[in-house]
Amino acid sequence: MSDNEKSHPAGNERVHGYEIKRSIVFENDRGFALAENPNAPQPFVTWMFTEGENGKREFYWGHYTTSGEAATRDYDFRITEYQKDYGLSERDAYKYYSTQRPVDIGTFPKTENGPIRIVNFDMREGVEQGRFEAWGYLVYDAPLTERQIDDYELRAAPDNPDVKKRMREISQVVGEWEDMRKAPDNLRFTTWYPDFGMFIKKDYVTPEKMEERYSHAIESRGRTGQKKSIAEQLKEGAEQAAKDNTSRPLPPKNTEKDR
Repeated sequence: MSDNEKSHPAGNERVHGYEIKRSIVFENDRGFALAENPNAPQPFVTWMFTEGENGKREFYWGHYTTSGEAATRDYDFRITEYQKDYGLSERDAYKYYSTQRPVDIGTFPKTENGPIRIVNFDMREGVEQGRFEAWGYLVYDAPLTERQIDDYELRAAPDNPDVKKRMREISQVVGEWEDMRKAPDNLRFTTWYPDFGMFIKKDYVTPEKMEERYSHAIESRGRTGQKKSIAEQLKEGAEQAAKDNTSRPLPPKNTEKDR
């Protein structure tokens, strides 16, 4: 099915007369949608879709039903099973784990951006490769504030867009600081990538550990008289990293010696 179009002045997406109520897209540009058409014999449907480069979606594999509750359960089930099967993260979404209690009324912030999904586990279990435990998680269309996260004892997923951006920024400061201290590779939190012209956080380093090292680097600079704002330090770190890219030796090529 490929006749998805933008509808009436409200601007909501409609497919064959069904209005899309909820949808989710994964990193591989595939996703699921929940839609409703009150005038249809089966008013509720969940679809899978593929999103093209121009943002147009091709909908298929529809599950139709007369029950809104059944459609919602099917929507959540299809998403959960797809994530389990392929291990994909949601695109342009912000996930927050509930680490202290199951997700229930009064245990999470309600905003104009969600939550658009709530998932409870059967019990508290390890998440993010076992780095910590959680009772479930919530997904929003936009990031929560630090206060909202703290007030409800949530924990942001490391793949959240804002967390990734923050890690890229502070990695430049931490990487430069590690270079200055001549830190051995096994003790470094960053790696220099010539192709990108920047420092990259090592995969096993958690955002919390990275923030600790960043704070330590800033304090160390302060003790040496470098009294500059964080914004200035981030900018200088990125500029220095770009300059260093031209001076770093290229990795040696693998050549066979003449015998």
